[in-house]
Amino acid sequence: MQHMPATALTFGVTNRFDLNQNIRGGVAYLARLLRLFDGDLRLVAAAYLTGESRILPVGLGYSHADVYQYVNKVAQLYREKRSKRLHVKVSAENKPEGGCQP
Repeated sequence: MQHMPATALTFGVTNRFDLNQNIRGGVAYLARLLRLFDGDLRLVAAAYLTGESRILPVGLGYSHADVYQYVNKVAQLYREKRSKRLHVKVSAENKPEGGCQP
C-alpha cells in the first residue's frame, strides 16, 4: 500500500516501509472506505486513489480521467479474478467423488 503521511498516522503506521505495519494499515484504511461508501467498490477505488474528501461530496460524479481509468481497471481486474474463482469453485463442486469419471 502507498500511505500518505496523514493516513499512515491515522491507522497507526509509524514506519510505512515495515511490511506488517503497511499491510495492517492498508487493510484498516480499505475497511474504513468500504464502510464509508456502503460497500460500493467503485467509490472505494476512487477514494483510495484520489482521497475520500474529493469523492464524498460528489460520488461517481467526480470526473477526472485518471480516476475514471483507475476505477475501470480495478473493476476489470476484480471481475476477472472473481470469474476465475467462481469457475474453480464450480469445477470442484462438479467433480465426482473418488476422482472417477462416469
